[in-house]
Amino acid sequence: MLGLCVSRRIPLLAALLAVFALVIAWGPFLSHMDVVVRHFDGPNYLVVAKTLYVPTAVNPLPGYALRPSYFAAHTPLYPLVLRACSLFGGWKAGLFLATALLAAASASAFAVYAKDAAPDVPTLVAVLAFLFLPARMFLYRALGASEALMSLLVVLAVLAWRRGRVDWALFAAALATVTRLNGILVVGVLCLALLFSGRVKTALFGGALAAVPLLLLLSWHRFLFGDFFALRLGREVADSPGRLCLPFAFIGEMATRNDWETAEMLLGLHLFFILCAARLFAKGDRLEAGLIAAHVALFSLLRERDLARYYLTVAPFAVVVAWRDVWSRPRLAAAVLAVLAPLSVFYAWKTIPMNLCSEPAYRALLSFLAS
Repeated sequence: MLGLCVSRRIPLLAALLAVFALVIAWGPFLSHMDVVVRHFDGPNYLVVAKTLYVPTAVNPLPGYALRPSYFAAHTPLYPLVLRACSLFGGWKAGLFLATALLAAASASAFAVYAKDAAPDVPTLVAVLAFLFLPARMFLYRALGASEALMSLLVVLAVLAWRRGRVDWALFAAALATVTRLNGILVVGVLCLALLFSGRVKTALFGGALAAVPLLLLLSWHRFLFGDFFALRLGREVADSPGRLCLPFAFIGEMATRNDWETAEMLLGLHLFFILCAARLFAKGDRLEAGLIAAHVALFSLLRERDLARYYLTVAPFAVVVAWRDVWSRPRLAAAVLAVLAPLSVFYAWKTIPMNLCSEPAYRALLSFLAS
């Protein structure tokens, strides 16, 4: 009975801390929360939540969306959560409700996972590190973005794997593929882990089933837009991050353009995650190490500046679990959090008012959502 009480208390504590962190992130904007709604990619996800990609007679986001296929890049599971939450007070209220629920759920799931993966780290420390680090994750967990949902699904997939529930691990990974596209890597790494353990039939059959949600999405895009791969073209950017190059070649391209700051940032980012993968592998956390390594392998091929956001999928394993020898020392952990957590808050407060949907487009979006 005591064990059950403790097991329930841990996720509840994590959920409360997540809501508290969310209130901190929203603090300066509580009197004008439209700023949070206007921050991209929230407006794009709201359009998908209402239309489910079906072309509309009127452009729901004038000035940004050139044609309906623009929204194909925004995968549907998070918009479906927004759609469900909008039943409780409308679209804006639904976005805030979804943000709070996903922040709480992801923190709760991580608290349970951390008890398995890093039992020597105090639960409070592990959850606080998860909530406030890295700064980009603290930011996007407070916005209309899919990062919190993706974090929830990936943590659940790894937790299920650790507990021997391959079926649930593949199910969570399948949902991750329609949350953010790099969910495909989660399915792939799980299937490779099954192959290495000699479970060939499970790997092949489970991998095929896990691909079904993404295949259904691509088929829906084919029906609507006449393009099975509309998702990759959805952003309508000429220099798409989907264009591939030789591994790490983009760092050299940035350096030759005298963009040393970007080159050094990307190099440091890749090196950090490579180091974290190595630490996890050495500690026996092979699945987590494989997930990070798969992301490094893919992202090293991309011509993309904002890899800091792309890496958020595996950031909890890299930031918390790979460095559990640091977090398990209370005084050192407290000192690290005392320095880095306020920096994350400062970063969010300064960044949330940036990258906003313009006032005319936002008014058009609200009118469209109310129609």
